[in-house]
Amino acid sequence: MAAESNSASRPSGTNGADPLPKLAFLGPIGTYSHQAAYERFGDAVSYEARSTIADAFRSVDESFSLALLPQENSIFGSVVETYDLLRDPSLGHTVWIRGDVVLPVQHSLVVRSGTRLSDIRRVFSHEQALGQCVRFLDAHLPGVKKEAVPSTAGAAETLSKDEDMRDAAAICSKFCTKLFPGLEALHEGIQNESHNFTRFYVLANTQTAALPVTVEPDEYCHALLRLHLSPPIAGKHLKKKELTITDILLEVRLSASRIDRRPSLTRKDEQFKDVYLVEVMADASQYGEGERERRWMIHLRGALLTIQTIGGQGELIGLW
Repeated sequence: MAAESNSASRPSGTNGADPLPKLAFLGPIGTYSHQAAYERFGDAVSYEARSTIADAFRSVDESFSLALLPQENSIFGSVVETYDLLRDPSLGHTVWIRGDVVLPVQHSLVVRSGTRLSDIRRVFSHEQALGQCVRFLDAHLPGVKKEAVPSTAGAAETLSKDEDMRDAAAICSKFCTKLFPGLEALHEGIQNESHNFTRFYVLANTQTAALPVTVEPDEYCHALLRLHLSPPIAGKHLKKKELTITDILLEVRLSASRIDRRPSLTRKDEQFKDVYLVEVMADASQYGEGERERRWMIHLRGALLTIQTIGGQGELIGLW
């Protein structure tokens, strides 16, 4: 499993203090996943890059506190690899979803310090980022050579290390200029779509303990449920009635903010038997000041018991 530590959030000196909690993210250093994690936790954790989303997910254990997983992009939709991992049986038992982070995806034209727009003869970045910035490139850098590389952050790192690249630019996050020396953002927000956001899940090895940095709670309580539907049951006139996800949500009276489904890992012998991943929410004001978390948990436990009573299976895999 590839790992890479990041000094951007490492303290200058611990003086014998307890080590910082570790957080795994989809690398390399300088990715938007890294930026989202840093904006959420700042210098309160130690960051370690992983080569895949699955590697970041599987990093979390008793000694490794946190991970950040990309969940959805507002343009490209759900991240399938993350949703496949949400089927893992460890979720809801040893690891939990404990929050979310939404990051505006803002591409910048990054150059070595002192490089002017007129100096640029080539631009390199991830293939997707090059496509997302084609309007800016056509308008301001017509005819420049476009070179695809494995990641936006990798483009910035290469630019930083090679002093001969004064005729080059990288498309990446401005965050990279904080990580790699000798770089500056020549233009910011150069992507075609201004409304481009990625949402991430915060994964932790504890269900209830406080995270390293607390955030002001919003007006809603959130949870992520993993639901399995039962086989058909006898209904009126002895006909078989299949339990549906709608039946479950109506019965438990929970508001679903999103519903996703993936093929079940436990019912492979049955065709098209899926596991449903349902985000639910409730108005926090109904639980009273200081009682929010406890009463929300009671509400959810009651809902899971009801699901079992009507023939389904439910697990609480996320709470925030």
